[in-house]
Amino acid sequence: MTTAHGPLIGVSAPRRKNLELLAGKATYVADIGLEGQAYARVVRSSSAHARLLGVDCSDALRVPGVLDVITAADIDDIRIPIRLPFAESPEANRALQAPLARDVVRYVGEPVAVVVATDPYVAEDAAELVLVDLEEMDPVVDTATAGEPGRPRLHSSLGSNTVNQLAFRYGDIDAAFAEADIVVRRRLRVHRLAAAPMETRGLVADYDRNSGVLTLWGGAKVKHFTRSLLARVLGLEPDKVRVVEVEVGGGFGTRGEPYPEDVLIAWLARRLERPVQWIEDRWEHMVATNHAREQEHDIELAATAEGQMLGFRVRGWCDHGAYIRTQGLLPVVLPMLHMPGPYQWQAFSMDLDAVLTNRTPVGTYRGPGMTEATFVRERMVDILAAELHMDPADLRRRNLIPAESMPFVFNPGPGSSGVMPIAYQSGDFVESFDEMLAAADYHELRAGRQRARSRDGKAGVGMAVYIEFAAVGPFEEVDIICDGRGVTVRAGVGSVGQGVETALAQIAAELLGAELEDVSVEFHDTAEIPQGFGAFASRSTVLVGNAIAAAVNEIRIKSAELLGCGPDGIELHRGNATGPDGRTVPLAELGGVRGRFDKDGLTASFGGAVCSASVDPADGRVRLDRFLVAHDVGRAVNPRLLRGQLAGAASQGIGGALFEELAYDDNGQPLSVTLADYMMPTAAELTPVDLAVIEHGSPSNPLGIKGGGEAGMVGSLGAVVNAVADAIGDGADLLSSSVSPARVWRALNHQSSLDGAGRPAMET
Repeated sequence: MTTAHGPLIGVSAPRRKNLELLAGKATYVADIGLEGQAYARVVRSSSAHARLLGVDCSDALRVPGVLDVITAADIDDIRIPIRLPFAESPEANRALQAPLARDVVRYVGEPVAVVVATDPYVAEDAAELVLVDLEEMDPVVDTATAGEPGRPRLHSSLGSNTVNQLAFRYGDIDAAFAEADIVVRRRLRVHRLAAAPMETRGLVADYDRNSGVLTLWGGAKVKHFTRSLLARVLGLEPDKVRVVEVEVGGGFGTRGEPYPEDVLIAWLARRLERPVQWIEDRWEHMVATNHAREQEHDIELAATAEGQMLGFRVRGWCDHGAYIRTQGLLPVVLPMLHMPGPYQWQAFSMDLDAVLTNRTPVGTYRGPGMTEATFVRERMVDILAAELHMDPADLRRRNLIPAESMPFVFNPGPGSSGVMPIAYQSGDFVESFDEMLAAADYHELRAGRQRARSRDGKAGVGMAVYIEFAAVGPFEEVDIICDGRGVTVRAGVGSVGQGVETALAQIAAELLGAELEDVSVEFHDTAEIPQGFGAFASRSTVLVGNAIAAAVNEIRIKSAELLGCGPDGIELHRGNATGPDGRTVPLAELGGVRGRFDKDGLTASFGGAVCSASVDPADGRVRLDRFLVAHDVGRAVNPRLLRGQLAGAASQGIGGALFEELAYDDNGQPLSVTLADYMMPTAAELTPVDLAVIEHGSPSNPLGIKGGGEAGMVGSLGAVVNAVADAIGDGADLLSSSVSPARVWRALNHQSSLDGAGRPAMET
């Protein structure tokens, strides 16, 4: 089906909100000002681990303009639950966070009290007068040893700081290692990172006493879960809670999950019966909003002398910070799911622990789990290639799962615990890999590397390939309303900057034979959209797009009944359904039509990144000369939007590898609390990102779409570190995902085999 102007799926239509955003006409949460609005300031812990002996609010309450100061004593002892059932465990549910600390504080930045005033500056000044009496306790700050016996326990209800242990056994791992000619072993560290969007978090809540309706502005990503959570913890019926999505200055997975502040601001609005606004400052963001990535892995990889990769063993520790937040155990589940990658292993053994430390809680950040696992695996593949004196591309290519083996499944065997099969439904990994190499001019990059080295330059080429599991279910529904003015699509997902409203409008317009400008997409208000699961895991276009297709099929069926023909004989065009005999029925006569798309399991996509880098021996600075991302999207609905997502994600990954790190001292004090400390790259430090969009349609949905919003991140850490290690050469062992100038300089000058925390690496 096409419109009067041709097909729309696959067209780079302009993003709908560009003019509104660029002209400054968009509404962000800080733009909301309601009559009688009050302002909140959160008082936060200055200690990583301490007994909370008392909170003295008396001086703050005497400040003119202060309306209230609350502590944990004022609210019920509630906990913020895990959103996804498969990401729970009994231990994890005993480490959930309360909105305000009770008895013990467990990280710097944990909310202890909230001051509310008629003016935001009064609230901030009064918050300085709240006295928090803390008795220091020993903190736990080392990820790999956090769960060991004898370490201080963060939660007395737990036997240790380990909240979950996953095990995956596939094949005969002992036989695979016995067959090996070579085994390489390392300890690899993935460093702590933050999404650090341009706009920090914020909320406005208002309670209408007459209707009993609580309205919250600022919640995005998972609006309907936020609604149900607030209803549950505040004792309201779900239809008495309304969550309204506004524009956001960057989502990246970290924004939109319910945090302590969501509960606190909503609770205060109901208590005071007036609107309350809270806007996070940058320091708060760096210590209170979810962190991500920090993990350590002991890994050994077995192979033959000819380069057949036989198997691997990995023992890993995934840091969840001080509490388990709404993403639950995803930071440990997702690395295990992605660790095997696109390779045809004979066997592997994985043991990953979710551990707690006295640091800011960890959640999902663009490409969660898959980015960490890809770095660990792909760094080891390059280390193996160096030991075998093989081209890293040749080693990878000969071990990829061939197309004739699809669908391919790694089924967990005896000794596995808490894991699901790792299944790849379709794809041609070898062909996609070759497309990536061709797009990157890989052999020319290698030749350029040799020319630079002949002039004593430090130049290298690195790559990483990966699998992205995305498009998680269980379902999405849409309502399509056609009237004389056009088409309205109502969906339960959210927009966090990815342009989903444009892509969904393209799908609806093409399938309905409508003009693109006649289609509007609504998703902002839970009062209008009965249910939805939100925007995460690159799922919005896949699930809602196919729900739109299901609704259009229902429109065909209804039209066929009225016209006395079969659905296949219906042509949809400009608001009318036409049968084979030429009779028509206006779609407006059908009323609203609902479509639903149910999806089991995950959709697997192949992708990779290739980059070339040069290193300045004087100061360890790295310059990326070329960076390319290749990803199989199944079918590109809007190539321009897709390319923007891939390039943006890759840029975040490049910055994470070269500059950014959330560092802590031995007392659990954060050292990266401003953008001067957490060094995000500017345009001057980033190289343009080249893109290769691959389209091998997915059989898991009628439209053939796969995820793409997070993919540019996934291979970035591995590709950059591999390129830098190749540039340094001479046996330097880079074992951290951070290749900051300081780490590179140490590697250049000392050639030390140290992991990211300065510990000796495992022996080879």
